[in-house]
Amino acid sequence: MKESDDKWIVGVACMDVKARSKPMRNILSRFMNSHNLTVIVFGDKVILDEAVDQWPTCHFLISFFSTGFPLDKAIEYVRLRNPFCINNLLMQKVLMDRRLVLNILDHIGVPTPNRLVSNTPEPEESDIHLSDEIIQFTLDTTGVDVSPNSFMRDSRVIQVDPDTIKLGDKVLVKPFVEKPVSGEDHNIFIYYHSSQGGGVRKLFRKVGNKSSEFCPDVSDIRTDSSYVYEEFMDVDNSEDVKVYTIGEHFAHAETRKSPVVDGVVRRNSEGKEVRYVTPLSDDEKVYSSKVCRAFGQTVCGFDLLRAGGKSFVIDVNGWSFVKGNLEYYDKCTQILSDLFKNVSSKIPSVSSPVATKVSNQWQLKAFLSVMRHGDRTPKQKFKFNFKSKPFMDLLNGLEEEVVLKSEQQLKIVSVACDAAIAAKSEDENALTSLRAILDFKSSLPGTKIQIKPSYSKSDKTLLEKAQLIVKWGGEITHAGQHQSKDFGENLRKDLKIINRALLEDLRIYSSSERRVIATAETTTKALLDQPTLPDDLIKINKEMLDDSNAAKEQIEGIKGRLQEILNPHHPTKLPDDYLPEAIEDPEIYLHETIEILTRARDVMRENLEKGGAFEEWKGRWCCTESPFLFQERWEKLFKEFCDVDRNSFEPSKISELYDSIKYDILHNREFLDVIFTNEEHGDALLRQLYIRSKVLFDFISPQEYGIESTEKLEIGILSSASLLRQLVADLKEAQNSPRPCTRIYFTKESKVICLFNIVLLCGLPTILRTGDIDELDYLTQITFELHERKRGVESKESEYSLRIGFSPGAHDPNLTDLHLDEKHCLSVKPRRWISEHISLDEALTYLSPKMV
Repeated sequence: MKESDDKWIVGVACMDVKARSKPMRNILSRFMNSHNLTVIVFGDKVILDEAVDQWPTCHFLISFFSTGFPLDKAIEYVRLRNPFCINNLLMQKVLMDRRLVLNILDHIGVPTPNRLVSNTPEPEESDIHLSDEIIQFTLDTTGVDVSPNSFMRDSRVIQVDPDTIKLGDKVLVKPFVEKPVSGEDHNIFIYYHSSQGGGVRKLFRKVGNKSSEFCPDVSDIRTDSSYVYEEFMDVDNSEDVKVYTIGEHFAHAETRKSPVVDGVVRRNSEGKEVRYVTPLSDDEKVYSSKVCRAFGQTVCGFDLLRAGGKSFVIDVNGWSFVKGNLEYYDKCTQILSDLFKNVSSKIPSVSSPVATKVSNQWQLKAFLSVMRHGDRTPKQKFKFNFKSKPFMDLLNGLEEEVVLKSEQQLKIVSVACDAAIAAKSEDENALTSLRAILDFKSSLPGTKIQIKPSYSKSDKTLLEKAQLIVKWGGEITHAGQHQSKDFGENLRKDLKIINRALLEDLRIYSSSERRVIATAETTTKALLDQPTLPDDLIKINKEMLDDSNAAKEQIEGIKGRLQEILNPHHPTKLPDDYLPEAIEDPEIYLHETIEILTRARDVMRENLEKGGAFEEWKGRWCCTESPFLFQERWEKLFKEFCDVDRNSFEPSKISELYDSIKYDILHNREFLDVIFTNEEHGDALLRQLYIRSKVLFDFISPQEYGIESTEKLEIGILSSASLLRQLVADLKEAQNSPRPCTRIYFTKESKVICLFNIVLLCGLPTILRTGDIDELDYLTQITFELHERKRGVESKESEYSLRIGFSPGAHDPNLTDLHLDEKHCLSVKPRRWISEHISLDEALTYLSPKMV
């Protein structure tokens, strides 16, 4: 290898969503720890917008196809620069046609299921077009003809009866599998024999926790395109096998539940499909080596079925990484590093000025991220309105809200309450409730009381009453700490790979709330890989990141409209396109949910009366929870849903319901399965309750900050003007600074929703809409990535491009099907792009006028 001051360059030319994924980060960060390797991630901006002669040059190339990737352009780059390719790009075109893949597998002696291939008379738009170069290369390396003449046109399968298809003299009887010829089309059908009840199971790319659905009334095969028909194999243990190769001599294999069983995907805490490591047989190891060699894919995944003591390969996927396996990442790094050493003598030198002048390439100059805090306990609150002197005095003559947090300050409220009780100056029930809450909640972490003055509408100087809002809960959980640490570690790897100088200029901002500060501290320690932080690193900025009352009037108006929409006696209706698919009529859906809650309350009380449930759980509660707090929390929810006049139902209670059941599914799942289960309902009540609360939350929560787009934008601007000003200022500062930088702003859900609405509705060209998101969960991020490059090799002028991204945070929409460990922790979802690359100047023309 070369000397350490003249490193070998590993180029990564794939879409950002793949290059910056968690598995790829694990591999690339290990490469970067090598003294002999430098990693350059080309990035979407270069790959999509630049001519290949402007791409960075490298010695070794990691490049592979995924949605949106210009494979032909990458092939042209390899032809121009001649790097050593980890995975052959020409053969990746061949992998896109299932017919060609199966022909090659047959030729190299790898078993596949019996099949018939139905081809349309004329070429189709979805057909893969192979160049003469690819056809000749495949013939030379595999001995297989992949030209258009290699398969018969107009050789169409005929369905001779409901259970049988025929092609020439070959017959295939149901059950069989029908696959589109395009490897990128995952709409695969399995047809069952009439003796099995008939019907078809339709497989598709995993959506939520589903990967298939059964249609009992379908029996006729599709005839609209070309298809491959394979004999259906009754696989061992109802499991598929996924094999991952790293070169010809190493393969890792995992089993998963076959999607043909029930279509439900079992997931772990990272939202990934639950899989189990399995050893390969000697024959399977041979097949692995043959697949890797024949298709020229060093890092490769393929699907295997085991049936009746034999193994069959059914698909070859190309580049695939094992997820979440550190031993695999170490092995992959070792094998690829050894490969680099072995082929290094054959690699041409890199002398292009493009390679030596990195500043001429697009580089990430600034990374800005607005983040929600980590997982927290359910927030609880009670509201009281008092007019007597002991409570009015708590305002100390101030005209603005007073917040009391310390235990000593809360005792002052207890004294005022006792005085009012003695004087009988307030409603006795209200005073008794307040006193009980103070007795039980004052010692809980995070308990606080907000005291808001309320003035006469006719005389703004006349103080009429004081509203006391007692709040507790909302504290970061152990899961929130784990999430924040994991996120910080992964962000560090990401930024170091893209541009390690980004962390040399770091500023952190946080709201004043305890859970937000805790998230900021844990994330930043992991980001910097430091056990402690300088006292002044995290800047608390209430104006920018705490709640704002600037849009209070508009938000109150929206809440009133939402209340009317859920009111059974009010004619207010929403347009159909505002309603989620699961809700035909909001008030009816809410009524049905309340009926389920009523049954759940009966079941909970019945189980508690039997006794033992809480005792068995003793010592296993987490996050300062207790039997009393659990029961109190749910009884409060039942009362607010089931025992109130529907005309006065508060839509905000939907968020509290979803918050509570989501928390308990993550942290108290075993107890939840006991307390809401009986012989009559099984676990159906719990599942229905979660699904319905989730649907209602997704419908109501985003609308609380505006129903119409104009309302969302207005409320967003009023609530987040200070944050938007800071983002614009930081982008301009980064543009003018010689140093790369990172800025992170930790805040709460309302700020993130408001900023998200601004970005989507301010006029910026975006590829996401407000309806495209499921939920802005814990550790949601909105990222602003500023890219820079010099206009020419000798130029001192730079051009700037901005790309905005988004992650829904630590989220999974199907919590009831997850398998969690003792951390009770969901992993942060990968980022999606809100926008394509846009010039910074153009982006600022949309963002800057929105500042008020």
